[in-house]
Amino acid sequence: MRKFLLTVLFISFTFGVVFGAEGIFNYPSNAKEISSKMPKLRDVSCKFTQEKHIGSAILKSGGNFKFVRGKGAIFETLYPIKSTVSYNSSQNKQMNDVIVAISNKNYSYLDRNFDLYYVRENNYWTVGLKPKHGSAVSSQLNYIIVKGETDISNIKIGTVKNGITDIFFKCEAN
Repeated sequence: MRKFLLTVLFISFTFGVVFGAEGIFNYPSNAKEISSKMPKLRDVSCKFTQEKHIGSAILKSGGNFKFVRGKGAIFETLYPIKSTVSYNSSQNKQMNDVIVAISNKNYSYLDRNFDLYYVRENNYWTVGLKPKHGSAVSSQLNYIIVKGETDISNIKIGTVKNGITDIFFKCEAN
């Protein structure tokens, strides 16, 4: 996700601006401010690596990632087990809504559903999202942190029950 998921995408983190999961949440922001400062996200094809932390276990995977602005994202995991997850279908509607909102700079959608946080240091930016109390995702999601420069380079997703997922992207522009 080279330029996505603020939310999702959303969605998270590792280079230049170094904030722990909680550090970004010291910088409250709003949709208008973030929209004016974020780069325009482009369609990209990337390699990704992922680390899922559940308790003391770390599960690693990786593969190909494709982001099509306004439509969503596709993760094609190549190892350890081959699978494909599409965030452009109704099956993954919540995550897709976040990805599309970020790619279209529709931060008002995010502002309605999340408390927003933003910090920029030199060319690197970090966006944090925490579900608002009572929102559809608040029972499943603790936070999303998205980091990048021109493109998204890292997304960190903290869930209520399934630990933390860290996704790193190495993208080439289409």
